[in-house]
Amino acid sequence: MYRKPRRQTHSVELDLDSLMDILSCLVGVMLFLVIYTVLELGSAAYQAEVVVSPNVGPNSRRVVVLAEGGTVRVLDTRPALAQLLSGFEIVRSVDEVGLFVEASGSVPTGPYFSYSLAREFRPTTDLLAMLDLVVEERPGAVGDGPNQLDERSSYAAALDALDPRDAWLAFAVDSTSVDVFRRAREMAIARGFATGFDLLTLDFPLTLPLSSTGLNDLLSPISTLAKPQR
Repeated sequence: MYRKPRRQTHSVELDLDSLMDILSCLVGVMLFLVIYTVLELGSAAYQAEVVVSPNVGPNSRRVVVLAEGGTVRVLDTRPALAQLLSGFEIVRSVDEVGLFVEASGSVPTGPYFSYSLAREFRPTTDLLAMLDLVVEERPGAVGDGPNQLDERSSYAAALDALDPRDAWLAFAVDSTSVDVFRRAREMAIARGFATGFDLLTLDFPLTLPLSSTGLNDLLSPISTLAKPQR
């Protein structure tokens, strides 16, 4: 009996090993590019943070910036002291120190603080050392928040009133104000100010002893506020 021969089929096996090798190489290259980009961006951000802060001048005075409660306020005592101590050069005795304090007229105020003198007897021949500067917060006066920190803010105006060749900024930062501190510090550095900072909260009213050499260390003994930091 005649049988029709069967058609022979040839199956070709597909080898996927080469394709998997190519895909593995592509994934490795893409992963390398992603990691490299992230590292480069992080390095650039770090360099931008450290390099731009200038060095402090040899005769620069320290101006405190309070970053607390999510806002920033500049505490510059120099203008108030100049007004309060006007005429003190004629004082020649301890009794006259008390009379000078009693005769002090208007209490100078800024956007956020008011200032006055208080007599404090100390065993010294320095008559100025018998005075304290008292700094009090003005009721209802709120600083600039992160959404207000632009070139029209009170903070920007306070910075523009200072000379970076004459002053450097010491930031006192509480735990709720890190973000607003960063923005405020960026604005200060962009204007050429050297800066320092520490995490702390100040209690008002502040009582600051005076002397013939000026104010005693405003935030003593906070060492990190005694010198600028990059």
